[in-house]
Amino acid sequence: MRILFISQLFDPEYSIKGMSLMRHWVEQGHDVEVLTTFPNYPTGKLFSGYSIGLRKNEYIDGVKVVRLWSHISHSKSRLSRAFTYLSFTVMALFAALLSKKADLVYTYHPQATTGLIGLAMRSLRGTPFVTDVQDLWPDALVATGMKKDGWLIYLIDRWCRSVYRAADQVVVLSEGFRDTLIKRGVDGSKVNVVYNWCPEEDKVAEIFTADKKLKHPPGAAHVMFAGNMGAAQSLRALIDAAASFPPNLLQLSLYGGGVERDELSRYVLEHGMKNVHINGYVSSSEILAVLNEADILAVHLRDDLLFRITIPSKTQTSMAMGKPILMAVGGEANDLIKKSGAGNTAEPGDVESIKRAMHEFIDKRSEWGGQGQKARDFYLRYFAAIVNYKKLDAVLAKVVSYEC
Repeated sequence: MRILFISQLFDPEYSIKGMSLMRHWVEQGHDVEVLTTFPNYPTGKLFSGYSIGLRKNEYIDGVKVVRLWSHISHSKSRLSRAFTYLSFTVMALFAALLSKKADLVYTYHPQATTGLIGLAMRSLRGTPFVTDVQDLWPDALVATGMKKDGWLIYLIDRWCRSVYRAADQVVVLSEGFRDTLIKRGVDGSKVNVVYNWCPEEDKVAEIFTADKKLKHPPGAAHVMFAGNMGAAQSLRALIDAAASFPPNLLQLSLYGGGVERDELSRYVLEHGMKNVHINGYVSSSEILAVLNEADILAVHLRDDLLFRITIPSKTQTSMAMGKPILMAVGGEANDLIKKSGAGNTAEPGDVESIKRAMHEFIDKRSEWGGQGQKARDFYLRYFAAIVNYKKLDAVLAKVVSYEC
């Protein structure tokens, strides 16, 4: 089968469904072509070794990767960021229409715009498509500050519903997403829950095996957050909770980029928070070693109905690392930590709730090793790449008949 995979986010950016999945499909005998742009996420700066152009073809391990021009932006301007999505969508649509006919189009990130390409390919070339929903739009836009009852939100909602209904199969990352789409009129028989995985799980396994920390040295509990620092993460609550502890009991380190990183740095400095340390973006090739220095890995999102039905991608990486997890997202993500016994949970945005979870970690230091092991065991059973590759293979087989 010939698969045309469309995603604005792709390797060497931190892409869950990236080159490893493409290699898997090639190993299954498929012909795979990727349409993407030049790597720049999350800093908004072009990665070293790349120069932007109209189009560049790469051939990697049997996969054709076509990089297309798009506007690059990582500012707070909604107009600038919208043009980033729109410019890639237009370029990728033309590239898709001019490419060799595919048996299946797989639209990935951001689904709300790449899904339009799938819709167009189905209408104009009769090509079936799968759409992969990593963010529910317009819900995600509202959750980050866009006016809920505006005309733009209404239009985005209409187009997303059209994409979901037209897709031959829909992939979602959580049970909550699946239930929501069914309530919006999408045929439940074509909505498939396929969990995300840690893209670097092989490297994580090496670290876990070589440096399995079942016993933790005395001293301050080292809590770490690594990832984007934006409106959705709403990290002040996490920072305020940590700052209430003396430095000899708890230290909080934050690593990453994002539109709110500088503002958070000023906030920490202005309030003299001695046990909170905000660091810059660390590349995907280096972040695992940084994460391994933590005692506890934190996941936090702002309190929003959308986030209560999602599973942040940091969940999978944290579990794969075999570290205790402080989960302050609510809903389905919190339930996973409770079910697995992999750490403590708190209510998002609730400083007192987060403080209680931190206190529990400090008071029960002897349980950290067991929590970390339970986290890793849960990852291998439910989130591992091979487990979810098989689920995706089954989804493709529903659309185009082949031996899977």
